[in-house]
Amino acid sequence: MNNKVSHRDARPLRVMHVLLTMGVGGAEKLVYDMIRRLDPATVSSSVCCLQDVGPLGDSLREQGVPVFLHERRQGVDWSMVGWLRQLMAAERIDVIHAHQYTPMFYATLAAAGLSGVRVVYTEHGRLYPEQWNWKRYLFNPLLSLGLDHIVSIAESTARAMARYDNFPARKIKVVHNGVDIDACRTTVDPAAKRRSLGLDAKCRIIGTAARLEEIKNIPMMLRVFKRVLAARPDTVLLIAGRGTQEENLKALAAEMGMADQVRFLGLRFDMTEIYPLFEVFLLTSFTEGISVTLLEAMANGVPAVVTGVGGNGEVVDHGATGYLVPLDDDEAMEEEILRILEDGRHAETLGANARQRVREHFSFEGMLDSYLDFYRGKESVLQ
Repeated sequence: MNNKVSHRDARPLRVMHVLLTMGVGGAEKLVYDMIRRLDPATVSSSVCCLQDVGPLGDSLREQGVPVFLHERRQGVDWSMVGWLRQLMAAERIDVIHAHQYTPMFYATLAAAGLSGVRVVYTEHGRLYPEQWNWKRYLFNPLLSLGLDHIVSIAESTARAMARYDNFPARKIKVVHNGVDIDACRTTVDPAAKRRSLGLDAKCRIIGTAARLEEIKNIPMMLRVFKRVLAARPDTVLLIAGRGTQEENLKALAAEMGMADQVRFLGLRFDMTEIYPLFEVFLLTSFTEGISVTLLEAMANGVPAVVTGVGGNGEVVDHGATGYLVPLDDDEAMEEEILRILEDGRHAETLGANARQRVREHFSFEGMLDSYLDFYRGKESVLQ
């Protein structure tokens, strides 16, 4: 083996993340945090967006991170392959890290034959319901030959990638999403934060942070909250996030007579100051990977009640850090929320356990070390 350090090795490793957008979602936030955490003297990061830049992309640009955009045409846009290939060569890219299937498809084809370029593909979640795509099923085993590492953020996602997408199961590595538990904590005055949000000093607060899209199943959350209000009329539901369903959800809350008790906070960059106000964190999704907002809430000592789908069961230890409930079982979710609201000592124990679980099993440092191993051509110790 040649152990000489080349000129290529003497400079920072050049990593380009390829995504559809750098909007505010779990995968995008993860990329944003990874780039901000990595020492640019060791890893020089850039981002390539295939749809639009988004607010997190704009923020990275303001911080001096190169963010490129080439808007993809509908259907298979073969021009994207050539553009990406030219960009990789011009930027002297060492590693392409593609997030989700479509960016992986174009990035893998673009990197084919480029000497010394490693390709890492991370699948962050699944569609609901799962669907067979015969073209992908036939083509993916060939496509996987151009992938140095295939990463799933959850065991459930890995199984789906093998079953529905026909990626070689032996090649899929599981690296759970992680968060920095210390960065998730805040010293903000809870009373002052309540006032800034227009909340009563004594109201009970439950809530979520999520993309307001159909896959998040927010109507279930509203139905459940109506049941909770019948028992605890002093409770407020906070919903942070944006999405195509926002106006529909606001209309539904009003139709259910809860317009004053359901607060839509919009896009927030201060969630670490809001999570400590929550007594319960909710997810009602049809499917999930490893939810970053769930991890952040748990890191703040907030017990969670979530649907038992996808990776939620890998995060929430049922009965110890929160509760898993069947999809669309409104009564079960109501019961678990009220159990937490009505027993302060139990809620405190769940919250402490939640914080410890994130620290031990979902650390940002562990996740980042695994990706750095992949970038350097090593096998991660995590599986």
